Amino acid sequence: MKAAIVVRYGGPEVLQISDVPTPEPAPDQILVKVRAIGLNFADIFGRFGVYPGTPKPPFVPGMEFSGDVVSVGLEVRSFKGGERVMGYSRLGSHAEYVVVNEKLATVIPAKMSYEEGASFLVSYLSAYHGIVRLANIHKEEKLLVHAAAGGVGIASVQLAKHLGAEVFGTAGTDEKVRLAKSHGADHVINYTTQDFADEIRRITRNYGVDVVMDSVGGETYKKSWHLLAQMGRYVLFGISSVSGKGALNRLKVATAYSLMKPIFPPSLLGSNRGIFGFNLGTLTGKEGYFREAATELLKLFDLGILKPLIGQIFYFDRIVEAHRTLQTRQSVGKVVVLMGDA
Repeated sequence: MKAAIVVRYGGPEVLQISDVPTPEPAPDQILVKVRAIGLNFADIFGRFGVYPGTPKPPFVPGMEFSGDVVSVGLEVRSFKGGERVMGYSRLGSHAEYVVVNEKLATVIPAKMSYEEGASFLVSYLSAYHGIVRLANIHKEEKLLVHAAAGGVGIASVQLAKHLGAEVFGTAGTDEKVRLAKSHGADHVINYTTQDFADEIRRITRNYGVDVVMDSVGGETYKKSWHLLAQMGRYVLFGISSVSGKGALNRLKVATAYSLMKPIFPPSLLGSNRGIFGFNLGTLTGKEGYFREAATELLKLFDLGILKPLIGQIFYFDRIVEAHRTLQTRQSVGKVVVLMGDA
């Protein structure tokens, strides 16, 4: 089978398409013929070699996909050959075939396309886990979503509006501002032309926000932490600010981390604020919870409340370009790679 292999840690150019053996499913796994691949920043940081648990090259990256079940392991009871499925795996989705534990896959609804299937689970589970499970957001609370026009950003906006929150967002272009607003965000600030912290203080009359969903980190984290109101909850699930055009710049990483000074726990007592962090790729032993969450999210998809935004589609022979587009934060919504050549 064809697979995109990370031959060394580095920028998008380290991905090379090669022929590798087709994997065999373990007793609790299913083998899926991949139709579409959803890109995530975890794939970028895996390629950099800094994502937790990333193996040494060569390896096949990729954590999100949709496709058709080809065969199942001896212990699998949830799936059968020919079913359309979507799922997420620690590695391996950048290929014609992928194996995944049956608990990390689900059947694609009839009215959902392969492209939407490859765009759904990671983004919407991230939004659900951060907003619902960790932050426990309530009606009329104020939520700040950074990168509001990205895959998780759009998912967070849609889910939070459904729950009755007032949604603030940040984006880097006027086009992205309009896009986030079109999906329900109440206030979206172009951080390249306005200071988002000053603008939020102005709009809220210095109240700030109750919840922050931050996948950017760095200076964005520093400014957003001080926006949290009493009983505010900060959810950090990425540090995309350290990415650039090519290989990881260690100086840029050090600068971003220096702006995210460690929290002194006793200070949380007086400020009545808290912080959460999560990484879906390293969260183990919670498959049952995520299956239940996916079921709830798919009900909202069926009702038309949640709908993934597919910003750009690439074919597999242009997967390097797809990675570069996501890494440089030029994309909106989800970047999807279709298996096959243009």
